[in-house]
Amino acid sequence: MPQHRQATHWWKVLLVTSTLALPAWAADGPEVGKPLPSFTAQDLLGHEHSSQEFTGKRTLLVAITDKNSGDEMRAWFDAADTHAPASAQRESIISLHLPFFVSAATARNHAKPQVPQQYWDDTLLDRNGDMAETLDFSSGKDPYAIALDEHGRVLAVVHGKADSPEAGRIWSSLNNPKEPGNPTQPTRDTSSQAVPHVRSGK
Repeated sequence: MPQHRQATHWWKVLLVTSTLALPAWAADGPEVGKPLPSFTAQDLLGHEHSSQEFTGKRTLLVAITDKNSGDEMRAWFDAADTHAPASAQRESIISLHLPFFVSAATARNHAKPQVPQQYWDDTLLDRNGDMAETLDFSSGKDPYAIALDEHGRVLAVVHGKADSPEAGRIWSSLNNPKEPGNPTQPTRDTSSQAVPHVRSGK
């Protein structure tokens, strides 16, 4: 049985750095109402983790597909301090899509200074863009926020900023208790389609 990752008020990073463009068709994120697609990735210490670790509790999963979007990702976790239940797990994705000659060890060494050492084992690093492809993420400045239920099912997806009106769907999905026989209605919003991208440096 997988161990559940500990919820914390500190942001946990899974950085998605795209130096090569991801496929144009990867645009919407994982399918709402379905289990999160399975994947494995290594943390900054080189230890392997599975997406199965996201089960057992409601989970806020935030991912970025641009190396300069760290502030936007942190904004989601700052907002979670106010809007998400304390029991919810918090996870992030940084899925590197780097040239073949950049090793995983090199990528980890460059990422470590950005993350407090006590969270290195909570920071999954992907240098091949595999997680971004598996989860159907497009490249761009706006982060993805995903609400998962206790079984790893996708309840809501927002492709946009933490201060967008659509963000409320993530918080309502995480706060709405699931009753037997009355599953939470999954919802999807891509605020990046309605709100112009605002590009800013990290």
